Amino acid sequence: MDERLVEQLRQRLGPLHPQQVIAWQQMSPARRLELAFQAYQLALDAVRMTERRRHPELTPDELAWRVVRRMQGNPRLGR
Repeated sequence: MDERLVEQLRQRLGPLHPQQVIAWQQMSPARRLELAFQAYQLALDAVRMTERRRHPELTPDELAWRVVRRMQGNPRLGR
């Protein structure tokens, strides 16, 4: 991963709480991955809901592309 992106992520997250770090270290890799998937799904659902509210006229395909673009941070993706 680009070091610049890592630094941006660190700035967005702020300082890590030591107890949170310990809790993550004690989790199995499978559990950490499960939590990451859950967080991604939550973000995906929130973006989908926001886009649907802003643009109720979109077809399912258009909505899906808007969600992909926002999640990827690239407004040029897709059609």
